This record gives sequence, structure tokens and C-alpha cells, in this order.
Amino acid sequence: MPIKQDLDPPFEIKGDEKVKDRITAMINTAVKSETGRETLETASKAGYTLGMEFAFGCNGGCSKENKVIILNPIEKDETLIGVLVHESRHAGQFERGEYDACDDRRARTNTLKHNIMRTRAVEADAQATAAQALGELFEAGIEEPLLSFCRQPANQTIAAAFNRACYAPDALKDGSARTAAFLGWYDNEAVRTAYDNVYQIDMMERRAENGKSIEDTYATTQSGAKIVKDLCVKADGSCYFTEDPKILETQDYAGTTPAVATKLDTLMKAVPNARKSAENVQPFKAEDNRAFMMKKMRIGR
Repeated sequence: MPIKQDLDPPFEIKGDEKVKDRITAMINTAVKSETGRETLETASKAGYTLGMEFAFGCNGGCSKENKVIILNPIEKDETLIGVLVHESRHAGQFERGEYDACDDRRARTNTLKHNIMRTRAVEADAQATAAQALGELFEAGIEEPLLSFCRQPANQTIAAAFNRACYAPDALKDGSARTAAFLGWYDNEAVRTAYDNVYQIDMMERRAENGKSIEDTYATTQSGAKIVKDLCVKADGSCYFTEDPKILETQDYAGTTPAVATKLDTLMKAVPNARKSAENVQPFKAEDNRAFMMKKMRIGR
């Protein structure tokens, strides 16, 4: 007999009975946390469907255009629970008006710095939401999903920041642990650079090749406070972010590696209608990851 989803409304799950039961079991674990339930309900109410699909180099994905969330069946279920929350958070972001950074048909009207800040924060929020939900499950005695999340190399800086924050007794309730996980995402230079390559360099190259870069103005800027207000949203509409959002505008959080900065600078010079701005011509260059981490250790983060 098929397992029933402990979610209202339930997701439509694509696949055979084995796939449906497998995903339903993940759903029923995730919703044992308050954050997990709220995040999955937002996606299910918006009409997103769930399914499984083999993917190279990632554990899941979320399509705004098709309203589909997919999970990679090669991964263990305890790992995919966090992925399910992460991708459902992306669905919620889209429902609240976030643009799809993979959509190369969309004109680039925001400054380069704005684009970098925004796309990074979208991912940091999804990971922070997953960490929050898994932390709540851990407190409820369901430990393996959080441990699996923390063991993944790409998540280790998030895990370290989240763990340190959780020594405070109310960290999961007052937003400080979730904020720490959000900021911990930025500590992984390899991950930051991968996203910069996909959402900035690849996007600019595709628009140039398709003759679309003539539409790009790179004119609108945005503060860290606006980004946090839009993205770091709890189910009741309040913001969980407990630090000064201006931090996202600094070199440590908005900067790129020198190689990425050089490539972006070259691409930007070829955009005919791009606004002449320090946020476009001279992308901020971040410190190397070792210096960045040492500084954070000194200030106790």
C-alpha cells in the first residue's frame, strides 16, 4: 500500500511506486521540522512536482519554468532530505518573485556587483534553510540527515559556522544559527567561484553569442539590506537574518577571485550599453580563502 504524505497539500510525485514511496518517506521526515514543513508546503501549494533524475555533479534541481523539483536517485535518502528542503526553498524564492539566474533570455539590468550579491545570496539562503530544518530534526532525535549534510565537502564551511552558532541555547529559534549557515556558505571559495562561473561568466558569454548583450544595461544597484529582506524570509514574513546586511556589500562577500574578476572585466567591456560604474568595470577582488578563513577565526566566527 502506498505511503501517505504528511503534507497538505501533498506533492504530485512523478515515477513508479518505488520512487513515490521513497520520496514520500523523505517528505515525511523533513516535515517533522517546523522549517522543513513550511518550506515544503510553500512549494507544494505553488504546484511544484517532485521526481527523480540522474544528474552529473549535483544532487538535485528546481525549475521555475516547469515547476519541477528533481532529486538524484544515486544519493542516499538521508542526504536527499536536505536537498529536498534546499530545492523547495528555491521554489519558494521563485514564488516570492525571484528571477531564475539560469534564464539567459532575461536582460541583465542590474550592476555586476548586484548580480553577484543576489545570485550568491539565493544559494546561501537555500543552504541555510536546509541546515535550519536539519538542525531542528537533529534536536528531535533524527540525527543522520544533518550529519550527512555536514559530511559533504561543499557544506563543510556551512557546517562549521552552523555548529559554532548552535552552542548558544536559542540559536535555532532566534535566527542566529540560520544566519551563521548563510554566511558560512561564502567561506568556500571553490563553491563561490563555481556559481560565479555559471551565473556571471557563462551567462554573459551566452548573451553575447546570441546577440542579446545589446539589451543589457547593468544600471541598477541594490543594497545588502534589500537582498536580505527579499530572501531571508520566514513563513510569518519576518526576516531571520541577525547580522548587519551591509556585510554582503563588502569585499569578503561580494568579491571574486582575481581570475574571475579579470574575465568579467573583459566581458563587461564588450557590452555596448553597459553603464560606466565601479560596480561593473572593476569587480571587487576577494582575499584568498586561507586569509579569509584565518581572519574569521580571529574574530570568533
